[in-house]
Amino acid sequence: MPELSPDKSLRASPTSSSADPAPRLLSLDAFRGLTILAMILVNDPGTWEHVYWPLEHAKWQGWTPTDLVFPFFLFIVGTSLAYSLRRFRQSDATSPQHVAPAVYWRIARRTLALILLGLIVNHAWPICDWLFGHARWPGFDTLRIPGVLQRIALVYLAASLLALHASVRAQILIALAILLGYWALLGLLPNPHNYQSNLSPDGNVIRIVDRAIFGEAHLYTQCREEPTDPEGLLSTLPATVTALAGYWTGLFIQRRGVSARTVLLLIAVGLAIAILGQTWGLWFPISKKMWTSSFVLLTAGLATIGLAICLGLFDLLGRRRLAHPFQIAGLNAIAAYMLSELGATLLGTTHIAGNSTQGWLYETAFTSWIADPQLSSLAFAIAFTFCCWLLLWGLSRRGWMWRV
Repeated sequence: MPELSPDKSLRASPTSSSADPAPRLLSLDAFRGLTILAMILVNDPGTWEHVYWPLEHAKWQGWTPTDLVFPFFLFIVGTSLAYSLRRFRQSDATSPQHVAPAVYWRIARRTLALILLGLIVNHAWPICDWLFGHARWPGFDTLRIPGVLQRIALVYLAASLLALHASVRAQILIALAILLGYWALLGLLPNPHNYQSNLSPDGNVIRIVDRAIFGEAHLYTQCREEPTDPEGLLSTLPATVTALAGYWTGLFIQRRGVSARTVLLLIAVGLAIAILGQTWGLWFPISKKMWTSSFVLLTAGLATIGLAICLGLFDLLGRRRLAHPFQIAGLNAIAAYMLSELGATLLGTTHIAGNSTQGWLYETAFTSWIADPQLSSLAFAIAFTFCCWLLLWGLSRRGWMWRV
């Protein structure tokens, strides 16, 4: 289960101890913070009817800046593994050492805790509706089973086990097999003679697998007009490759050290991978909702560039003051996500003057003085994100960090 514990990393330099074989990267915490704040921003507009265009997901194929947020977070999960599991690997980072049972217990505990938190998030809105007398007890007949935290949990589990028990060369071969096999799977099933239909919102094999395992009532489709759950079970396979790409990037930084050459090499490699993904998208369309192989390469390349820029700014040039606001969110990322989700639920299920609390706040404080509905919706999202950050800042002032 999650635990709230004191953390002094906000007060100490991330590279203050020369004896530490794997010093904490300020850039990694800041990049995680940037990503989680972006996730809150895109998840909480003033109204879903008027979302500022860069904060919208692509309808099915293609991508927007918003579509980068979740894969960036999974990439960061992988990079973090390169540091948290480092002591269990040989110096060449290719062969695993003996792993104590406590390590597997920690991995299992975190996996189960994230899944439980994800189910709580999924069921929070109907439960609050019931608590406030707006609906009957929801039961579990329509509880959505997949979700953001559930995907993070499964990807974390798979990437951790691969990091512990497969050499880097084996990991790369497995990743290539997943990406190519996933392309073949989506292209050939369910109709081997109709490639376009197999990649459609209604005809893809991801939807078929989710409906067979979970049932229609337990998918995202029950509350949104989308036939395919964006966190489907099958699409978790290529999402694991996203985390592995982050893991390899973390290993590369450990080997090369923090230097201008490392930053430039990461930018060059990231750009090449992103171009490869965009090119592959001509045949296997880029789609976050299917998490296509081309989408994996594109987002992994762009995440590598993003981390490289943070590495140069914060660890190489030492721009600590600039990094600090993002570090606050990055060190409490799961707490940030839970605060935002549960906060949005309370705003949506409580009422003021015959309107939901969110609707009342939005109309009173934003639409009344911002005429453009997209800009007023964006202003609400920024204000909500800032309020979440203030809560995280309060935790950081006390030196507390919520660990999962």
